[in-house]
Amino acid sequence: MFSDEQGDRGASPPASVIVLSVDQFEVIFQVTHQLLNFQESRLMEFGCTAVDLQTLVGALREIDARVAGASRVCIWLRDDEAEFAVEVRISSGGVNDVGAPNTEVLATLPLRIGRRWYALAQLVVSALGSRELFLRTGYESDEVQAAVAGLDLD
Repeated sequence: MFSDEQGDRGASPPASVIVLSVDQFEVIFQVTHQLLNFQESRLMEFGCTAVDLQTLVGALREIDARVAGASRVCIWLRDDEAEFAVEVRISSGGVNDVGAPNTEVLATLPLRIGRRWYALAQLVVSALGSRELFLRTGYESDEVQAAVAGLDLD
């Protein structure tokens, strides 16, 4: 169980967890941000509402603001649909290869959004193509595909 100075993250375990390196997160952040350029009807084909997209992008912005100096990003996907607030916390524990403390950025998102995230990222990749993807995100197609693979919950 992850914890920080504010206490435990809750009694119930997450339905699923996405663990990303900071580099993977940065790529995925740029790719996901491109979804704002798609029409809502196109996103609805993947079951993503405008509110879901705003929740996802807002959470990623909060994570991005805290990711400097972190070693990885852990995103807990919870299946409870209660009033949902995005949580972002920094938790330290253990040490890395160079003896510095491992620091994780921890966030919680609704499972319904996490389940669709991989398909939505793939939509961006296929719709933009290699050249446009690079121009909009700054990353090559193979870098994007490798990072986006971390969102595949299957």
